[in-house]
Amino acid sequence: MQFQFLKRFSTASLIGSALVGLNACKSDDPWNEERFEKLVSQSSATPWTLDKDKDAPQDAKGRAETEAEKQFQALPKDGPNTLPTLVEFALENNPTTRGEWQKAKSRAAQLGRIESLYLPTLSASGFGGYVQQIGYINTERFRNTGPMMQGSLNLAWILVDFGRRDAQTESARRALMASNYSFNRGIQKVIFEVQDAYFSVDAKIALQETAEQNLETARVQLEAVEDRLIVGLATRPEMLLAKQQFTQAQFALEASSSATFDAQSTLARRVGLSAETEIKITSLQRLALPEDMSAQVDELIRTSIRGRPDLLAAVERVRGADADIKLAEAQFLPIVNAGAMVGQTRFWYDGRTSLGDPTTNQNFWGPEYSAGLNGSWLLFDGFERTNAVRQARADRAVAAADLEKMRLEATSEVWDSYFVHLAAIKQFAFGESLLKASQDSYDSVFESYVNGLSNINNVLTAESALFTARSTLIRTRAELLASAAKLAFAVGSPEDTSRWTRKSNVASKSASTPPSE
Repeated sequence: MQFQFLKRFSTASLIGSALVGLNACKSDDPWNEERFEKLVSQSSATPWTLDKDKDAPQDAKGRAETEAEKQFQALPKDGPNTLPTLVEFALENNPTTRGEWQKAKSRAAQLGRIESLYLPTLSASGFGGYVQQIGYINTERFRNTGPMMQGSLNLAWILVDFGRRDAQTESARRALMASNYSFNRGIQKVIFEVQDAYFSVDAKIALQETAEQNLETARVQLEAVEDRLIVGLATRPEMLLAKQQFTQAQFALEASSSATFDAQSTLARRVGLSAETEIKITSLQRLALPEDMSAQVDELIRTSIRGRPDLLAAVERVRGADADIKLAEAQFLPIVNAGAMVGQTRFWYDGRTSLGDPTTNQNFWGPEYSAGLNGSWLLFDGFERTNAVRQARADRAVAAADLEKMRLEATSEVWDSYFVHLAAIKQFAFGESLLKASQDSYDSVFESYVNGLSNINNVLTAESALFTARSTLIRTRAELLASAAKLAFAVGSPEDTSRWTRKSNVASKSASTPPSE
């Protein structure tokens, strides 16, 4: 399920045009740089996607640390920052996305290394120096000494390895896919954490404003008691109680200010900045809230199982473990190689017999070459390969168990988040009704007190209830926003879930307006 405000702040709209897709490789050349770059996301701020039909646009933004600082300096300082702006900045600067991005690039390079095994290797070798050679003709011993130069080109090519390279390639490809999905989940985590911190800051600011409003209410009440005391309609204990309420309101305001600073430091840290950085935000208190939910929890669970990137990564790890088993089993089979060599040797030598008599000096050179097939087959290794197969099968069982565990945890997360959100919707509606009733009660009691028809205790009781109702509405609203964001994160597919919510065009009601029937 998804709600209007989350739809507005979904992954697609949060990072806008920064979302890019991963293309299929246009060339099978393992050394092709363009192909390598398209094996992973184009930047640490954009999710990877398995899109084989569209070219991924290049991200023009710099990713260096100094460039990130320049981007933050470009953010408005005199005006507030919106949630999409901070999310985009966080995706570019949060270490989570940068680290996962580099991991994916490492896996892509590893895949390229494995694919190179399908191609032959060509090497050059040479020798230059002074050589002595000993030879015999019949019983006569000859010794030839002199300088020699030798050079050759050597070609080696694995022709048949009975599935070794195929298994290695499959394992590396699955590891790359798992890393890409983990990178996508990292992006979703950053978005959720920034959303959660943003909603918390917004709520703390609203609570601070409410504390200021409560202080003003306590001040008006204290002034009314003092006026009545002057004309003899109030007692000194009543004035002291009013001062006590006023002092408590001052204390609550200071505590609220401290909580706001803490929330702002958390937001700064989650967007990738130091805690002392001041970030001004745009208030979400007028943001439209959901009226209804149309998706059922079982539908959300199915979507989570199908589309959560961390679950897809776990699936790829299981498939990679299957490839590792094939590789371990293939080690029992032989390997057939093709080899070739072409070279040149030149030798100048001074020959002598065993008696020390000199022979004719020689100066010869000529080409050398060879070509053929060779094979190798390890017949016994002390059961090392047998245990390697056992290990690979056990690792596969571990990966399958981890996948099942993650599926159960994902189901539980969606289930819990769903009903927490349902409760948050109802609590917010009750909070609106509570504030309306508390405001009416206080107005009535205070008016009665001014007219001499009520006592200070009734006023203080009504005032405390009003203070509590104001704070309760703000907290329930923040919990509603946070629970919806958490549900979207638990489902793991914000773009898909956005279509499940009935769009609401009703603006969020102010704190003093009763809920519509």
